[in-house]
Amino acid sequence: MTQSSRFIYAVSFILVALGFLMPLWPLSIAGILLAALSGRIFFAVFAALILDIAWGAPTGLAQYLYFPVTLVALLSAALRLLSSRFLLQRGSPERV
Repeated sequence: MTQSSRFIYAVSFILVALGFLMPLWPLSIAGILLAALSGRIFFAVFAALILDIAWGAPTGLAQYLYFPVTLVALLSAALRLLSSRFLLQRGSPERV
């Protein structure tokens, strides 16, 4: 595990934990997004599942999503995979 991986794991866990302990869900979402967009997909999905289970069933319009934070983690992971594939194909070292 590299130093940057440790830093990303620590910062995203701290953001998720602070967002859970203080009722600030955008802070938790920021931690999940940081983990997912930096390539730590399993950690992001695991943390999102823990948050969804801890917060319980959502109310209002979000009740139809069942696991809204997990869906955010999966969508951001898919966005990262698609964007990295597109950017790697465009900026190949053969053209530069």
